[in-house]
Amino acid sequence: MFQEKRLRQPLAVEEAMGQQALALLALLDQACRAVDDLTDRATAAFLAHPHAPVHLSFPGCGPLIGARLLAEIGDDPSRFATAKGLRAHSGAAPLTWASGSTS
Repeated sequence: MFQEKRLRQPLAVEEAMGQQALALLALLDQACRAVDDLTDRATAAFLAHPHAPVHLSFPGCGPLIGARLLAEIGDDPSRFATAKGLRAHSGAAPLTWASGSTS
């Protein structure tokens, strides 16, 4: 089975394709290192923020999700007067739609 003839590219083409695969793997490795670096920097910046302990106290919230929450909500404590306002901003507040007339 493994000794059957199969279609092949010329040797120079196969070597070029191998070099291309290695170059693509190097790019992927570089992208992975950049993501790891960004994760470390975002985590360090978030943990240095004074509101980090509050966000980290939320169940299931780690440093990256906490950083995203901080970025979305902001760090102005007076931005939302009530929890209802924050829920409405996030889209988590329930909406009641009534059909028909209101009279």
